Amino acid sequence: MFSRNVVVALIICLMTFVPPSLAVNVDTYLHAGVEKSESGDYRGALIEFNKAIELDPRNSSAYQYRGVAKARYGDFEGSIIDYSKSIELDSSSTESYANRGIAKARSGDVAGAVLDFDVAIQMNPDDGNAYFNHGMAMEMSNDLQHACLDWNQAVELGDQQSISFLRKYCK
Repeated sequence: MFSRNVVVALIICLMTFVPPSLAVNVDTYLHAGVEKSESGDYRGALIEFNKAIELDPRNSSAYQYRGVAKARYGDFEGSIIDYSKSIELDSSSTESYANRGIAKARSGDVAGAVLDFDVAIQMNPDDGNAYFNHGMAMEMSNDLQHACLDWNQAVELGDQQSISFLRKYCK
């Protein structure tokens, strides 16, 4: 007869063994979530990203992607929380800073948005989109002079969407 400890050890081994063909990993859920988000199924995307986070709560990309899905779903406060968690786990993610800045601006925290765009620009000074978004936040805070400088820099870095704002606001 087996001792109680041996039986417990066998049960644990059997419970933890999952054949590779049946194993679902975080990347599978992330990929499914991205596909659903791109097709407009944000609720479905959130379910997939939640599964990824459940499997690996230290995966900064899962929080980043879930933040995007929440923002597209209209939950800016929730997306800010997810972007902040992504940044906590990986402080080098310029995308998380930039996306959190957009969510903050959309939720009315323009000053917080400017700070996030400042960090994104400092981390990647060649990102024209970060300058564009910084310019948008500056325009929202009625600093048109600074907005025009940002949009000009964005155009120099290849961000074409800034051209119309330069024409409209900056003479």
